[in-house]
Amino acid sequence: MSGRRSHLRFDVVQSPDGVLRVMRDVVVQSVAHNEVIAISREPGLLGEAVTVDVSAEQPGSGMHARVVESQPVVVNGTVRHRLRLETIGTPL
Repeated sequence: MSGRRSHLRFDVVQSPDGVLRVMRDVVVQSVAHNEVIAISREPGLLGEAVTVDVSAEQPGSGMHARVVESQPVVVNGTVRHRLRLETIGTPL
């Protein structure tokens, strides 16, 4: 009879690599030559590559950046996170 203990009952399948894109709003405080300072509700993950879209009216007006610092700050009595982003390459 099949399905007994001597038969294989499960198989582990290797899943493909993927990318999850989570859109979140930030308040951009300043933009310098190769640095962006933004305030976010969520902390940044050091080394994480992100895309910052600066203008909703002009799609593609953003830049690629990497999180180099994430510090909690209090803004209007609420804990937020100050993200220092280092721009990567050329603007989009």
